[in-house]
Amino acid sequence: MSKSPTIGSIAKKAGVAKSTVSLALRNSPKLLEETRLKIQAIAKEMGYKPNPLVSAQMAHIRSHKPMKSVTTIGFLNTWYDEANHQRLKWEVMGRFHQGAKERAEELGFHFEPLEFDMSVFSRDGIEQILESRNIDGLILSPLNKSSAEFVIVWAPYAVVSIGYFETFGNIHRVFYDNFNATEIVLDIAQSRGYRRIGFITNVESEQRAGRLWSAAFLEFQSRNIPLATQVPLLRLKSEERNFSGEEYKQIKRWYFEHKPDLILSYLDNTLQFLESLGFRSPDDFGYISLIWSEDMGNIAGYNQDFERVGAIAVDIVVDRLFQNKRGMPSHPSSTLLIGEFVEARTLRLPE
Repeated sequence: MSKSPTIGSIAKKAGVAKSTVSLALRNSPKLLEETRLKIQAIAKEMGYKPNPLVSAQMAHIRSHKPMKSVTTIGFLNTWYDEANHQRLKWEVMGRFHQGAKERAEELGFHFEPLEFDMSVFSRDGIEQILESRNIDGLILSPLNKSSAEFVIVWAPYAVVSIGYFETFGNIHRVFYDNFNATEIVLDIAQSRGYRRIGFITNVESEQRAGRLWSAAFLEFQSRNIPLATQVPLLRLKSEERNFSGEEYKQIKRWYFEHKPDLILSYLDNTLQFLESLGFRSPDDFGYISLIWSEDMGNIAGYNQDFERVGAIAVDIVVDRLFQNKRGMPSHPSSTLLIGEFVEARTLRLPE
């Protein structure tokens, strides 16, 4: 059996110091990206896999605390129906989960899904389960309801949240830069000649994204669109996938009253509704999905790589485990990722 590569053997092959290899394998920003990627490629080629137990042991030695093995990163999900023993359907949640799982296992950690129905489990019950499963790293996925209260003692965990939830308190978070994303698609729309740009948003989606979508739309509108051609933002109560019949009536009234030549929305439900009335995109209006996914088909939108969000969440947790930092940080940070625009049939082509 061949001997597993070590940091020393990787350093020798890469022609660098062991400390440089250590920084590269931890994705440290202290290294140039070119150096970091080169060392990681060499390590992968040599078959290197980090040992989280060794990392945890060193952290505990530095802290002078009794030894406790760190082997598991938990992914806490409240999109669960306890009565029927099934996950609630949300495609984006599954992508966060998959990205986190793949990254945790790639780094050598055990990954543990933790699914709780908030109508059933109490704070004490959740804390007992986390302790019994030896959870030390914890990723908090977006809550089932943005208004839900979820407060437990974070002190034992290296913790990060996906999205914006005040109830989690002052902890590190990771999400997409939705303000920047909105400005990108609005710049593209305006460059294609669209002048009456409308935005159909909703309370739940805005809460999850820190209200950055609507903030960007209103800022762009006030700065770039004459008052006479401004279309008022339509904010509905339900998430787009759960629009009620009354909310679709509101969309119809809004469309006929303001006649937008381009519509921003999150998914493709709004487009399907308007096309069911006989309208066609892009002939009658352009359409851009802000939470685009491949299953929408030939629809223009902004692709947020949600698997990458989950992976970056794991990186943040692992970095805190390496540093033996638990609980609420003194200076919490927000990591915002950039996606890419997807060209498709629902938008005029550039001239």
